[in-house]
Amino acid sequence: MKKYTLILLLLLTVNIFSQEKKKCITVEEERLPNYKVKVIKTNHCVEPKEITVAVYIVTEWEKKKRKKRKTRKNDK
Repeated sequence: MKKYTLILLLLLTVNIFSQEKKKCITVEEERLPNYKVKVIKTNHCVEPKEITVAVYIVTEWEKKKRKKRKTRKNDK
């Protein structure tokens, strides 16, 4: 009985770890002339894909990325 329980537990843990997390939002950045960055955010989790396009100055975009990285580090 112990062996069956152990095998069942092992199979469940392997199943859980093998499942991949799906990333919902992808961010693509494209450099434009005159120190600008075009940012395209695509949300794949909603049925009609949400595509958001924004244009930032390079320094402003770097500042946003730094802030996001900092909050992500603090969450862990």
